Order: sequence, then C-alpha cells, then structure tokens
Amino acid sequence: MAFYYYQDYNAKGSRNFGDDINPKLLTHLFSKNIIDSESVCVMGIGTILSDEHLNNVSDYKKKVIFSSGVGYGTLDKHFDDSWDFVCVRGPKTSAELGLPPEKGICDGAILLSQIYPVKAHQSSGPVVFIPHVESSWKSREGLEAACRNLGIEYLVPDQEFETFVKVVQSASLVITEAMHGAILADTMRIPWIPVAFHFHNEFKWKDWFASMELDYVSHSLTPLFWKRGEGLMPRFKRPYQMIKYKMFERSLNHVLLTQKPILSEESRLNKLQTLLRERVDYINNKYG
Repeated sequence: MAFYYYQDYNAKGSRNFGDDINPKLLTHLFSKNIIDSESVCVMGIGTILSDEHLNNVSDYKKKVIFSSGVGYGTLDKHFDDSWDFVCVRGPKTSAELGLPPEKGICDGAILLSQIYPVKAHQSSGPVVFIPHVESSWKSREGLEAACRNLGIEYLVPDQEFETFVKVVQSASLVITEAMHGAILADTMRIPWIPVAFHFHNEFKWKDWFASMELDYVSHSLTPLFWKRGEGLMPRFKRPYQMIKYKMFERSLNHVLLTQKPILSEESRLNKLQTLLRERVDYINNKYG
C-alpha cells in the first residue's frame, strides 16, 4: 500500500485510533492506482512531518503530503520537486514548512463523515473519556476507576476501530486527551472537552484548533499517577496511590461540571471538508 503513516504502535502489539484512520479512510478516498503504486507514496494523517519519517519515504519517485502535521522530532530536510505538499494539518504546520497559508487546510480525519453517518446528537448518551493511548498504558487502573465512579464511559484509542467510532457517535459529550478523539467527535457533531494528563503536544493541538478557527484551550488533569504493576509497588505506597486516584477523580469531575464543551461552526467544518475533497480530487487526477 502506497500510504505512509505512523505504525510503531502496531510494532508494539497495540493499535491507535488516530493512526488506524489512515488505512480506513485513505483507501476510501484515493484511487486503486495510487493504492497499488510503487512510485507514488501518500503521507497521510498524523504528526509525521519530521526528518525521521520523511527519510523513510525518500526512495519513492513522488511523495504526496495529504493533511499531515508537524510536531515531533527535527525538521531540517530540504525538499526538491519530488515532494508535493498538497495540504497539511493547519496554519502552524504550513508556516513551519514555509508553505503558502492556503496549504494549511485541516487534519484529513474530518472526512470520516464520508464513511460514517453523522447522527442526531443525543443528550441522553453517555459521557465518554478518551485518554492518550500511552496514558492508558501507564495509568489505566486509576483512570478506569475514576470514570466508573463518575458514571463516565472509558474508551481507549487501542479499541477496535469500528467500536471506537460507534461509542463516540453515541456520546452526549467527549472528554479527550487524544486529539483524534476530539477530531472524530467534532466531525460527528458531538461536543468535546480537551484535557491533558500524561501527554499533550501543544503545537499539534494549536495547529488543528487554528484550522477550525477555534480558540485554543486545554484543561490539565491532576495528579499524575502510574499503574501499580504486578505486585511490585511497595505496600506503603499503595494508600498514597489510592489518594491520587481520588484526587484525579475530583479533577476530572471538576472539568466535567465547570468547563464549556467545544464544537466548531458547522459552516467552517463544511468548508474545510470541501477543500480537502478538492485536494483528494487533485491527487487522484494527477497521480491516479
């Protein structure tokens, strides 16, 4: 498959919804000739515009960038005419690359509504909490306990793809540390609240917020804690860990009760989706 996206979680025996969007969505958007190409590579959704990832595709005759973002690693590469920056995640990525502002459209995940229907918002649906996938690895026990006590549904990004989408579609509100949890919620027209626990890349969030014409905000959840391990935690530390769990629970409840949910203007979302579909047509016509 001539698509490039972050797959390190697969190598670790896991998965991550934000990365798994690529094979699901890009095979829907792009022609079979591009999918089967050995000379053209489409760099897709994710924070993958860094020297490490760009070097991984350097052998392709043509490298086509579709809605990727800057945010991790160094970026010192010089680009020749084998690189076609069709569009990137947002204005901050565009500025970092020295591209015209109109190239910074949006994250391609907003096109998921081309595959999954947008349902009428149900105020009776569950509140859903989505941690960053690595936050779940580090702290799942306490995160799940807090959500359970507050009547919140806990949804991990390493969940099966279709299940993840269905849970978000059914939610009345999404509280999310995972950025693609916010993007999916917004695209499905479900209000959302961004939070930070172990992981929050401010650059990439600001980039996407700016593309949606939203004022950036993020709410920190405290305190940090880690999983107990398999009997390795000294016994005297376990009561302290339980205190941390309850403090985190209060922090999450405070966000739930006091912070105003976000939802982009539908007219803005529709405009960006139209611009991305035009970029898809350009790629299919030129390289397909």
